[in-house]
Amino acid sequence: MSSGVSRDALPAALQALHQWAASERLSGSTRIAQSRINAFAEATGDHNWIHTDPARAQTGLPGGQTIAHGFLLLSLTVEEDVAALAGFPGIAHVLNYGLNKVRFLAPVPSGSEVRVRSQLVSLEARRPGQWLLTQHKAVEVVPAGETAVVAEQLSLIVLAD
Repeated sequence: MSSGVSRDALPAALQALHQWAASERLSGSTRIAQSRINAFAEATGDHNWIHTDPARAQTGLPGGQTIAHGFLLLSLTVEEDVAALAGFPGIAHVLNYGLNKVRFLAPVPSGSEVRVRSQLVSLEARRPGQWLLTQHKAVEVVPAGETAVVAEQLSLIVLAD
């Protein structure tokens, strides 16, 4: 932890969270179906043909398939954390605090399987009862393990009174 606080000096509510976050975690795989890409395009208004037009992608893109939106892949980095972080006793809520150093490194063709690799970067005290959790996230294409997206994800942990 870059805050200089030892794990034992953390509030009790954060000790289990720190232990969970400190170990590298690998999510289960998620298939990026064309229907999910289309739904994301609807939600965001990003209807670029490289994402939504399989017929045009056959002749217009290397590999002949549409590709997932980078931000769709980035959104997968919070999926398993939401349930896990909210489940720790003594935590009132967890807020998305933003991202650092986001990079979209490789395209992910529709139909691909991806997984998320997570690792603790830091857990730092902010205000009384509030802690900033920074995690390194990587979205990998399964089974090759090629990294498609990397980011530092920030979550504000608010302790219960």
